Amino acid sequence: MALSAQDKILYVANKLGLSTLGQMQGSTGAVYDVDTDISGQIFSSASRHQNPGITNITENQFEVNEALLVETIGFYVKNSSNEVRNFQQQYGSDAVIVYDLVIGNKRVMKDTPIFAAGSPFTFANVAQATQAVGESVNASFLPRHQTFMEGAGILIPPQVQWYVDYRMFNVVTGASIPITDAATIGCYLFGTRVLLNFNTTI
Repeated sequence: MALSAQDKILYVANKLGLSTLGQMQGSTGAVYDVDTDISGQIFSSASRHQNPGITNITENQFEVNEALLVETIGFYVKNSSNEVRNFQQQYGSDAVIVYDLVIGNKRVMKDTPIFAAGSPFTFANVAQATQAVGESVNASFLPRHQTFMEGAGILIPPQVQWYVDYRMFNVVTGASIPITDAATIGCYLFGTRVLLNFNTTI
């Protein structure tokens, strides 16, 4: 029998001694942040941002009664005006992001690639042009560069810091691609999030 997202959350919580996690409610949740420091790390400096255009978290760890089971990790590019831009248009079709997901002091994903150009079979979706009624085709169409977790995903437990380490390379030459202030890299973690259930705990 397959392990569900809820089963995995409860299993890890029990191993950590978090007996109240079973009294919480779960829903879809996501956290995101942008590497405005151009440091090669995302989420580690989220507490300094405090800007919903950049991040939706105040620190890179959850409270006692929170957890996130990550089922999708995605990347995007933001320009200096905080607008989301096309990864391939900004850095070229030969660009690839290679990233690690670090939870606590453990790398739970290592050297995972996200290609600027590709298909769902290469961890990415080449963008499709969009057109609103009465408007011309929007040339700055947005791709979804994602890694989809197989099975039950990866759990970020309460009160444990996490961050994403990333590097960008040219897949043809192997040269490192510098990240610019005009096109910084953002990341989001999407999945099942559990929160304190006030109906049963107050």
